[in-house]
Amino acid sequence: MSKRKHAIEAHFQSGLRLHGTGRLPEAEQVYRQVLAAAPDHADCLHMLGVIASQCGQSQAALGCIDQAIAIKPSAAMFHVNRAAALLALRQLDAALLACQEAVRLKRNLGEAHQVMGHVLSDLGRPEEALAAYRDALRYKPELPDLYDNIGLVLRQAGRLEEAVVALRQAVKRAPRDAPAQGNLAGVLKELARPAEAEECYRAALRDHPDDPVLHLNLAIVLLLRGKFEAGWEQYEWRFRAGAVQIPPCSQPRWNGEDLGGRTLLVRAEQGMGTTIQFCRYVMMAAARGRVVFEVQPGLRHLLRGVAADVVTVGDALPSFDTWCPLLSLPHLFGMQAPMPPYLAADADRVAAWRERIGTHGRRIGIAWQGNPVAAVERGRSIPLREYLPLAQVPDVRLISLQKHHGLEQLATVPDGLRIETLGEDFDAGPDAFIDTAAAMQCLDMVITSDTSVAHLAGALGRPVWVGLQHVPDWRWLLEGEDCRWYPTMRLFRQTKRGDWGGVFARMAELL
Repeated sequence: MSKRKHAIEAHFQSGLRLHGTGRLPEAEQVYRQVLAAAPDHADCLHMLGVIASQCGQSQAALGCIDQAIAIKPSAAMFHVNRAAALLALRQLDAALLACQEAVRLKRNLGEAHQVMGHVLSDLGRPEEALAAYRDALRYKPELPDLYDNIGLVLRQAGRLEEAVVALRQAVKRAPRDAPAQGNLAGVLKELARPAEAEECYRAALRDHPDDPVLHLNLAIVLLLRGKFEAGWEQYEWRFRAGAVQIPPCSQPRWNGEDLGGRTLLVRAEQGMGTTIQFCRYVMMAAARGRVVFEVQPGLRHLLRGVAADVVTVGDALPSFDTWCPLLSLPHLFGMQAPMPPYLAADADRVAAWRERIGTHGRRIGIAWQGNPVAAVERGRSIPLREYLPLAQVPDVRLISLQKHHGLEQLATVPDGLRIETLGEDFDAGPDAFIDTAAAMQCLDMVITSDTSVAHLAGALGRPVWVGLQHVPDWRWLLEGEDCRWYPTMRLFRQTKRGDWGGVFARMAELL
């Protein structure tokens, strides 16, 4: 090696040392100095791409790594990091091809199998991802996060007990790793083992006391267990965790004190069902002074009686002196006893829908699905075909209250499942739920999945049965048929994961 090449290589090695200690800007400067002297230095181009990936600049990373591969196409690790950049750019098919090329070049390269597992998991192929992670474990067991990866993909495959074993191994290998501890706690919660989940979150928080995601997930477990006072306190971390976004206000935050002639702005957050459920607290706040309630588009008409002034998100706000997020009100007021009906349907619409629906038969409104892209919807929607046992009960009329998502299932219902629909004009205007609320007053009862329809029926005081997955959303707790939020609601829980058949068999028997 010439003196010049030796000096270039020594300088490159100094860049690697800086890189290895996390001094990325200095390492990048060294790499660029090397490239100024040797523009075809493939390893240097590759490491510039790695830094770009570490800084979240995936497109720039891909450009650098592609240049490196053009010079040195047989370097398997280049293809691994190319796959990682493509994965970050959500170019999953191309990322998989890059992983396969890395494995072709070096069969026992653990990193290639690990990234391949990531890609296959994101492609919704968990069993193949699991095989890739196990190959990575065989070839390079010391790779970081491998047991965590295995646990998460087992969770994705629905193999929760096995996921717990893998995640316990991940925590054993990295006892201070917050994501591994949080993932273990999350799976324990899904297995209906909330006490163990709470213990995991608290252990993680001892090492990471300011981790907002850990605090938020602990809040959810506490609320699921009915530990409301502690749960609401922890739930205040939802903003720092990035789970909820509310536009900032320059006015001071309200802490439950007497308003003393001031105006309070309450800002809705999360979904429409949540707004319907918790607007009862706005009515409590309104007893202390003037309240402006900001709600999602479409809810203004339905909630018009909740506060002195109900406005829609995006509209100009009237003047106010202090403000509060909607789901911070339970923290300020504490848990309350179930309320009598606190929303009402429009009387003229009720009369019109009664005429259209008629009074014959046992009229049961049904809804089965929320927004499928929402993360909270996983597992709680009910396939429409599961309603068949209800249709077989004599004199029952099933009347769809479903809007938007899930309507395509009406075309493929099994024989014997006859469902009436309410026409194209049903809640077709800008105001959400006003026809749904009126139609509910003309029905004998409502049977629904965990959607906003359930909350509306409960808020109206209508008889409503709700089918719940084995471990439901925190607001329904883990046990019991009675609902602490709505006195006219009855909860039907899966006795094991995914068993809607058992839920609807019980409903049909009671009908």
